[in-house]
Amino acid sequence: MFRSLLAIVATFFLCNYPAAACTGPATTVVDEIYPSGDVVPENLLRMYLYFSGPMAEADILPHITLRNEDGAAVDGVFLSNRFDLWSPDRTRLTLLLDPGRVKTGLNAHKAFGRALVAGQSYVLTVDTQARTAAGCNLAAPFSHSFVAGDGDFDPPNPGRWALDLPAAGTTDPLRISLGSAHDHLSMAFRIQVRKDGQTLPGRVSLDRAETIWTFAPRLPWTANRHEVLIGEELEDLAGNRPGQLFDQPMDLNLPQPDLKLWFLPLDQ
Repeated sequence: MFRSLLAIVATFFLCNYPAAACTGPATTVVDEIYPSGDVVPENLLRMYLYFSGPMAEADILPHITLRNEDGAAVDGVFLSNRFDLWSPDRTRLTLLLDPGRVKTGLNAHKAFGRALVAGQSYVLTVDTQARTAAGCNLAAPFSHSFVAGDGDFDPPNPGRWALDLPAAGTTDPLRISLGSAHDHLSMAFRIQVRKDGQTLPGRVSLDRAETIWTFAPRLPWTANRHEVLIGEELEDLAGNRPGQLFDQPMDLNLPQPDLKLWFLPLDQ
């Protein structure tokens, strides 16, 4: 289940967990992965792992393996850093697929190609030797299977989104079908509902493998014009942004879509 926007925002408050020796039973597991769908584009830029408790700050990548459909480990998939890409509370790990291999024209892409190949299936695993902040191992291994599809070279375009409108006087959700899967963390921050210039409080959730964005307001909708505001940094799974392809120069002359959508809640 998609974590609430509040829970995601909370990870921006810095928490420090000193190294420790395990003194109790292992309880931490991987309980979510994004993208959650069974098919991802071959030019996928990021994956996210959510752990049920804080993890050690460094050296988790040796415990994460991507295998192809022949069972062979795929080398050089994720960008390696001295410290891994954790949320400050160290429960969310960002796995950044090496951009040098994802983006055409760069040396790493020319030499090795993309780590993912369209039409092939893969399994991502996390072994139990990954260490938690308390110094324990994971309580159970984790695996996730998926297939690489064709590359995504179609930037997000809010003008093609389909809105399923709620009724005024209710707290029924506004549902927006984006047409393709988008980066779940980007969707949490880069899409807002406003009225009279004020952001409405409510709960965001995602459906159908991050292809549908849903907003349930805290207070009933009023029969006024509302605005869906889309941030220019909204990204799909391939790192494309409105009017900008990750795989092309930033000055490429692509049409810039309207980043505001207007709607009126339905009469009951």
